[in-house]
This record gives sequence, C-alpha cells and structure tokens, in this order.
Amino acid sequence: MSTKPTKTLETFDNPQPERDYTIHIRIPEFSCLCPKTGQPDFAEL
Repeated sequence: MSTKPTKTLETFDNPQPERDYTIHIRIPEFSCLCPKTGQPDFAEL
C-alpha cells in the first residue's frame, strides 16, 4: 500500500442530473493512514 496520497480525485458523470440528491453520512469513527508518518490513525467526521 502506498503511503503517498494521490493527486487526482476520481469522478463520474451523474446518470440523472435533473434529480436532486441528499446524502447522509453516519460514521462515528474511521481508520486511515497518517499522511505525514504513514502510521495508522483514527478520526471522526
């Protein structure tokens, strides 16, 4: 697994651009890699 962040954000076309969306994210805690040290890290949204 690479410890360097990618420079691009992958996107895709909206299949129904006329439709409005509401997105709810419920994640109390998640794990990730620290971009500075490469060590495991925990965070909250």
